Amino acid sequence: MNNQPAEKRDMRNSSALSIHSIFKTIQGEGPHAGIRAVFIRLAGCNLQCPGCDTDYTNGRRMMSCGEIIRKVFDLHGTSTSSGLVVITGGEPFRQDLNALISLLSKSHYRIQIETNGTLPPSFDHVIPPVDIVCSPKTGGVNYHLLPYITAYKYVLHAERVGKDGLPTRALEHPAAPYVARPHKEFNGDIYLQPEDTGDQLQNKLNENAVVQSCLKHGYRVQLQLHKLLNME
Repeated sequence: MNNQPAEKRDMRNSSALSIHSIFKTIQGEGPHAGIRAVFIRLAGCNLQCPGCDTDYTNGRRMMSCGEIIRKVFDLHGTSTSSGLVVITGGEPFRQDLNALISLLSKSHYRIQIETNGTLPPSFDHVIPPVDIVCSPKTGGVNYHLLPYITAYKYVLHAERVGKDGLPTRALEHPAAPYVARPHKEFNGDIYLQPEDTGDQLQNKLNENAVVQSCLKHGYRVQLQLHKLLNME
């Protein structure tokens, strides 16, 4: 059970960010699954999802954007400056990302941001192209975010499947009347992954529900490759 408290949006500073961790791994989800990446996990989230299994609070520290980019250089290597950087959390748009996105763009990194969809983008979209993967947890997605969403990602529990094959709730967070669906103008990919409950029998039921939903509705099956590889 996730007991990390929800935190308000804090846009007071773009030159330094509250960081949980920065690490090199294999991107296990979404449109860049299977690619090596450096993850920048920002601390804090504006939601409190009981079923969330991610630590985004402990050991947090403030880092300047210069410090962050140097850490990314060290992990990716200066010869691979076109590699993938994933900004995640917590909720990334809780903080001002203008300075960080600008530095990453100038270094020619591919940038992906993972968001719960409740907040507007916290950087100027005229700067770089950025892949934004939205994993809705509430009944709505912020209107200002909609034009920039590259893909939608859903976590499915076998006991909470809607008529369209998508979850009615996500990670036990309340959503009225159900968790938000892709907006009408969206024509990108929709990823569906089984919820990891920690119970093998339930997990198998969740996996079967995902397979059946994708067979019926044409979504993309997504497994968490990093977990299968015992990576963060």
